Amino acid sequence: MVDHPGAAAVLVVQDGKVLLVEQYRPAAGRQMLELPAGTIDRSESPLDCARRELEEETGYSAENWEVLGHIYPTPGYTNEVLHLFCASGLTKGEQRLEEGEDIDVRWIPLEEVEAMIDRGEINDAKTIISVLKYLRKTRQQS
Repeated sequence: MVDHPGAAAVLVVQDGKVLLVEQYRPAAGRQMLELPAGTIDRSESPLDCARRELEEETGYSAENWEVLGHIYPTPGYTNEVLHLFCASGLTKGEQRLEEGEDIDVRWIPLEEVEAMIDRGEINDAKTIISVLKYLRKTRQQS
């Protein structure tokens, strides 16, 4: 079993568009579109991790935060818990990538993200789950 400190991911939907990052994932052998996310430092909370990763990977900070829940991405071999958040009230700043990171920030219409999930073009579990949870919630409110 792999012991993991946990991770956090951030869904941002603004003006009908989803904030995604595109980066090469060596384990998958391809470029992937996904939510900004990262591993929790041992001294920080999941929310603090989400705030840090959003700013580092995209350059944005957010005023409002909502918990979307948590998932166990691969419980067959790791105890990792991935905390999901939704953020709004963005302020643009500067991307602060870690050494070796090459991340492109993309704003994609929510309807297109949903279609990309349906077509199998977005394969990242945290992104799929967060977007579908968001869509379900907003459709129930309509």
